[in-house]
Amino acid sequence: MRSTWIGGGPSRGADFVIVTIGVGGVRATHLDVEVPRRYGIEQTVGDTVGPGGVMRALRHVPALLEIARDVEDLCPDAYLFNYSNPLTPLTRAVRRETRVKAYGLCTGVFAVSYILASYLGVESGRVKARVSGINHLYGVVHFTVEGEPGYPLLREQVEREGVPRRGEGAVALRLYRAFGLVPMPDDRHVAEFFPHLFILGGVMERYGIPRFPEGTIYDYGARRPFEELLRRVASGQAPVEELLKIRGLEEEGIGVVRLMEAIALDREMVFPGINVPNDGVVPNLPSWGIVEEPAHVDSSGIRPLHMGPLPKGIAGVLAQRLAQYEVTIDAALSGDRDLALQALLMDGYVSSPDQAEELLEEMLKAEREWLPSYWFQGR
Repeated sequence: MRSTWIGGGPSRGADFVIVTIGVGGVRATHLDVEVPRRYGIEQTVGDTVGPGGVMRALRHVPALLEIARDVEDLCPDAYLFNYSNPLTPLTRAVRRETRVKAYGLCTGVFAVSYILASYLGVESGRVKARVSGINHLYGVVHFTVEGEPGYPLLREQVEREGVPRRGEGAVALRLYRAFGLVPMPDDRHVAEFFPHLFILGGVMERYGIPRFPEGTIYDYGARRPFEELLRRVASGQAPVEELLKIRGLEEEGIGVVRLMEAIALDREMVFPGINVPNDGVVPNLPSWGIVEEPAHVDSSGIRPLHMGPLPKGIAGVLAQRLAQYEVTIDAALSGDRDLALQALLMDGYVSSPDQAEELLEEMLKAEREWLPSYWFQGR
């Protein structure tokens, strides 16, 4: 195994390339949220949708494509596993612009059983689930509790106890009552796809939805102890095993290890959720889109399971989002301000075209050092 710095290029003949980049680092991520906040626009995470998701894509699409083209040249048969957000448009950009076998990975899918179990008051090990949708907004197509169908149990509980007024489940279970499937991975991600319902107009507090950076790794206060530990490990003052004592960290990376084992060692498995080209996997979503689905994995490759069509209401929300991502990719590759403006207008967070234009210019100016120069030619 060999790690490499950005710009160093992958090793010639590599079998797997794992990418986790953050162009502009934590500072750029804060600007993704702080600049829109001046316009009264809140975001809970800001790395997938909203103005922050758009700007993050403008920074990351060119950088990831540079890596992907190195993969094309040096190890064209390699699997590229990308963890960087916004996951769907980044995976789509590599698939659209190169011949690289790119897949998107997100740790959120591993939390689905835990969240469902918390709704029902059972141990997470008793719950098995299958999901279908796009990254950070997928529906639980079906789930079981100790082998018994889970939706009847959930339906009975919601009818008996109602949905939480605030906190985890306040968003997901309201949408479940409306659309018939529980959206995942968690309320703060799901809410961002429905800004008119859960974000704008000061309603976040009503549902207990946290504001960025609360509860994220981008919180400077929460980062400091972890960064200090990383420095100690890197300098040899602490063993690397100390990292595995941090709750949740092992799960963050174990997914890609299991995938590589399955492919390299022919250890057949079903991975709970991987971002793949649709190609009819979800028949009522665009065939060119990237969807997050369970997949069968072995030495022959990655084959997504066909979970069937999604309810029309959910499919409509996702199809519109995939179209918005496509416009965002076009903007990221061209530096076309009109396309970037379209992406913001399609996103659902701005209140007017005038606000969108002003916000776009301010965000481009604030993040200029991390954007390709073609955004500023002649300016």
